Amino acid sequence: MDTQKRIRELMEERNWTDYRLAKEANLSHSTVSNMFNRNNAPTLPTLEAVCRAFGITLAQFLCRGRRSAVD
Repeated sequence: MDTQKRIRELMEERNWTDYRLAKEANLSHSTVSNMFNRNNAPTLPTLEAVCRAFGITLAQFLCRGRRSAVD
């Protein structure tokens, strides 16, 4: 899964900037910027903070767009 792409999709749905995500997730702006500009994969605590900011669980973040084995 492309974690940064998924985060960008969620940001676009909400019309959020990097700054807004950092504020909502209680992260530094540099943490969020580095995730995209330096292609740094977010740590688990960072990803959990991002999910809380979006109002979704980590499982919802990871499972979106995946097809079930039954399909």
